[in-house]
Amino acid sequence: MPFIKLCLLSILVLPGFGSSSKNNFSAKTNSEAISKQEMFSYLRCHRQAKNIVINWGATSTAGVHHFVVYHSELGDFFDPIEEVYPDGTLKYSYKHESVFPGYHYYYIAAVMNSGPPVNSVVDVVRIVGH
Repeated sequence: MPFIKLCLLSILVLPGFGSSSKNNFSAKTNSEAISKQEMFSYLRCHRQAKNIVINWGATSTAGVHHFVVYHSELGDFFDPIEEVYPDGTLKYSYKHESVFPGYHYYYIAAVMNSGPPVNSVVDVVRIVGH
């Protein structure tokens, strides 16, 4: 029985657990959400013949090394399909060619020169048939 009490006590005093880390996590989550809102002004995907066109806008490209277009057919596991390098503009586009019918989910990651990537929201397009 003393061993169980010792294990429980050690779990309760582990660093990172407690009220202060919860506040830090909330602040981090809020700042990440703000960064996402500040980095991307829009993400719009639409069908164009047998293709899907992904358009997005950036509010700034300062500190962005490149953008990565991610795609998923299930909405949970995404694969990178293209890298787009900033060209001084704030509007970007990529054409995903010859897609099959079904659901197609997309998001954009801004890979920064320093720090973690900033991800856009996810957009979805449903292709019924060609």
